[in-house]
Amino acid sequence: MKGLRFVPALMAAGLLTGCASDGNVSDKSYLRAAVIGADSVTMSFFSEEDEPVTVSADSPEEARSAAELSGGKKIFTGYTELVILDGCDSADTLGFMLNEWKVSPSCIVACPRGSGAELLSTRTAEELEGAVRVAQEQELLGRCDIVTVLGGLLGRDGAAEVPELSRDGYVGKKSIQ
Repeated sequence: MKGLRFVPALMAAGLLTGCASDGNVSDKSYLRAAVIGADSVTMSFFSEEDEPVTVSADSPEEARSAAELSGGKKIFTGYTELVILDGCDSADTLGFMLNEWKVSPSCIVACPRGSGAELLSTRTAEELEGAVRVAQEQELLGRCDIVTVLGGLLGRDGAAEVPELSRDGYVGKKSIQ
C-alpha cells in the first residue's frame, strides 16, 4: 500500500518530459520570410546567425530540402510571416505554402518591385512586414494575409490585391492572378 503513493508522482514526472524527443530549439532554423521565384527560393530566418539563403529549385519543397542540407538544420515553416511571390504560379504556390509548409494563416503575401531575392538581401523581413502593417494602419492597403489572397485567387474573379514592396518599403498595391 505504501508503494502505491509514489505512482501519481511517477506518472506526473513522465508527463513533464513533454517535448524532449523533438530536439533542441537551436537544432532548427525558423523561417521568417520566403521569396518564391519560378526557379529559385530565397529564405530569411528569425535567427541573426542564419543569413538569407537562395536555392535554385523547381519547387518550394525541393528548395527547403536543399537549404536544410546546406545549413545542416531542419527548417520550421509554421511561423513564416511573409511570402513574396516573384514570377511563380500564385495560386498553386500559396496553396502549397498553406497546406504543406503550414505557414501561419496571418502570413502576409506580397510581390516585389524588381528582384525579390535582391529585396530580401537588402531589407530585413521585419522591415518589409512593418512597411505592410503601416500601410494597412493608414488604410492604404486591405487584408493581404495568405488566406484572403488565396481566396481571391481561387474565387470568381481569379485575382487578388497584394502589396508591392521595394527597397524603400511599401510602394503600392498590385493585382495578381
